[in-house]
Amino acid sequence: MKIALIELSESHEECLYTQLCFLKQYNLEPTFFVHPKIEAQIGSYELPSQNIRTIKPTKQFFKRWKLLFQLVRVLATFDKVIFNTASSSKFLRDLVLLLRFYPVECVGILHHTKKLSASFTQRLISSKIKKYFVLADHLVPKETNGAIKISSFYPIFFPPYPKTLVKPVDEIWICIPVGIDFKRRDYYRLLNALADKPILKNLRFILLGKLSLSNADAVLLKESITSKKLEPYFVLFEDFVANEQFHNYLQYSDFILPLLTLNEEYLQYKISGSFNLAHAYHKPMLAHTFFKELDDIRRNGVFYDETTLYAQLTSIAASSIPKEYHNNAQWVLEQQSKKYIDFLMI
Repeated sequence: MKIALIELSESHEECLYTQLCFLKQYNLEPTFFVHPKIEAQIGSYELPSQNIRTIKPTKQFFKRWKLLFQLVRVLATFDKVIFNTASSSKFLRDLVLLLRFYPVECVGILHHTKKLSASFTQRLISSKIKKYFVLADHLVPKETNGAIKISSFYPIFFPPYPKTLVKPVDEIWICIPVGIDFKRRDYYRLLNALADKPILKNLRFILLGKLSLSNADAVLLKESITSKKLEPYFVLFEDFVANEQFHNYLQYSDFILPLLTLNEEYLQYKISGSFNLAHAYHKPMLAHTFFKELDDIRRNGVFYDETTLYAQLTSIAASSIPKEYHNNAQWVLEQQSKKYIDFLMI
C-alpha cells in the first residue's frame, strides 16, 4: 500500500514521527511531502532519500497552480494521503478539491476541532476528507456530521535522543516547553507566586524556547525576572534550542509546567503541545485546577490555583520525586498504533 504523509506548513513536525512509528509497526513505509523547513527537522528519522520530497507553496498565481497540478498527479498514484495539518491553508483547500477527481483516499489531522463547525474553508476540505484524527481523546466531538468520522491519537513518540546533560542530584527541574508567548502562557502567574518569598533553592524552571532579544515578550519576561530578583530559579536560552537539547531537558525534567492561560478552548477544541510532551516522557504536569476537567491531566497532574502555587512548589521542593505517572496502556506504542491503523484502514 502506498501512503503519503504531507505537511505543507513549517510546524507540527512532532506528529510526523509518531505516525511513522505507527506505520512501521505494520510494515508500511510512507513517502513524506514536506515544507523545506521541515526537511531538516526530520533528518533524524533515518528515511531513504527517495521517501522525502519537498513542497514550498507559493502565492504567485501561475507557479501556484502549476505546483498544484504537478502535486495532484503524483498524489493520485497513492492509496492514501494523510494531511498532517488539514486546515488553515488555501493551498491545501485547492489541493484537496482537485483530488476529488481521483479515487485516492484523503485523511487529515485537525489541530483545532472548532473548524469543523465554524469554518467554510474546512467544509470545502471535508468534501474530500471524510476521516480526521485529533490529538487527544477528549477532542473527539460527541456529535459530528454523519459523513465525517473522527478518531484520536497522541503524538508522543520521538527519536531516541541520547542523554547528554548532567543534572545536579539535588535539583528539581520544572520545564516550560516551547517559545515565549504571552498570549498562550501566563508567566506572571508564576513570577508573582515566587516574588517576595523565600527562594526554593533546589527548584529550576527551564524555559525551553529561544529568549530572543527581538521578541518584545521575551525582553519583558527577562526584565520581569530580573526586577523581581528571581534569576536563581530560571534557565534561559538566547539561542535556538535544537531538538537534541530540547528533548534532553525533557527527559531529565521532574515536572512539565504548561502555564497556559485559562482558555476554555483547551477543554474542548485544542491541546497544548506541553500536554503531549508530558505524556511522551511520562512526566507529571504541574497544572492549574482549571485543567482538572481533562481526564488525561487529572490522572497525571499535580494541581494549584491562584492562591496555592507557591505552597505546591514548596511541597515539591521538599519532597522526593513523585510516584510514577502515565503507567497505563494508553501511552504504549502498540496500543496507539493499532488504534491509528484500524481507523486509517476502515
